[in-house]
Amino acid sequence: MFFNHKNTDQNQNHNPFFYYGGNYPGETSEPFYHTGVTEYQLRVSVSTHIGKVRGNHEDNFYLEGLYMNDIFRNDFSATYTIRHADGMSFAVFDGMGGAAYGEVASEIAVQTLRKYEKKLKYADGTRMLDQLISSYTTEANNAVCAMLTEKHCLSGGTTFSMLYFLGDAVKLYYLGDSRIYRYKQDGLTRLTRDHTVANQKVDAAIYTEEEAKRSPDQHRLTLFIGSDRNKAGLNADSRPPIPLEVGSKFVLCTDGLTNMCNDDEIFELLSQNYFNEAAVLVQAALQNGGSDNVTCIVLEILPATPEEDA
Repeated sequence: MFFNHKNTDQNQNHNPFFYYGGNYPGETSEPFYHTGVTEYQLRVSVSTHIGKVRGNHEDNFYLEGLYMNDIFRNDFSATYTIRHADGMSFAVFDGMGGAAYGEVASEIAVQTLRKYEKKLKYADGTRMLDQLISSYTTEANNAVCAMLTEKHCLSGGTTFSMLYFLGDAVKLYYLGDSRIYRYKQDGLTRLTRDHTVANQKVDAAIYTEEEAKRSPDQHRLTLFIGSDRNKAGLNADSRPPIPLEVGSKFVLCTDGLTNMCNDDEIFELLSQNYFNEAAVLVQAALQNGGSDNVTCIVLEILPATPEEDA
């Protein structure tokens, strides 16, 4: 369970940061904890690699304006620290389709997200944020579908997983099987659920969880940018806001990482507290076979420095 949904006087008396989101203008009525963490540093680590098998790189990433381009398409990593990230967006994409159309699809999704950068930066609460992301995924879907139609490609698109910093919490949105994790010292929590045929069959009690992992249906996506060929409107999956905690880390990654490294391996590597954690994760995927493009973003919540507190 990610959140305590009990709304009792006892909870509110003992924890002054427990609120229903609706207590703030523009927020939804989902209950969640406010940690009060607004002064912090954010260490951003990003890495991407074409892998050892693929001939082109269909992944992409977005870090509040920074995205993949031809200069560093096949192999790139960077780490930097910013004071805080309120209003900032971070996302990964995994394109799919014949020829280079997956690469084009993920590029379209990134460029469409750039158009929403200023609106997202000043989103007034979760309700407006949800509406903006709905508009974004619909616009990106329609653009990808138009490209695929023009190229006479019957299938294709891109996954989308995004983390948005909102005050003392984060909001996440996702389509496909690019995952978002939260790391804490006591464990690694997967915050997303893959949109796959295998998981649909788990829900229908056709597969067990273990059978689903071994099934080819594990790689058959049910939702992604480009899946709404009728252009009726595409909404990303989401969760209630997740409170920020100093020392925690968020990982956004394409399946080039999760197909090569299991959750235990990812947790163990994050526990080592490397400076360039995304590059370490990508290198682990390459050492384990590197059968796909791999892209990873690690976001670590660090204490504010004394200078920033002053």
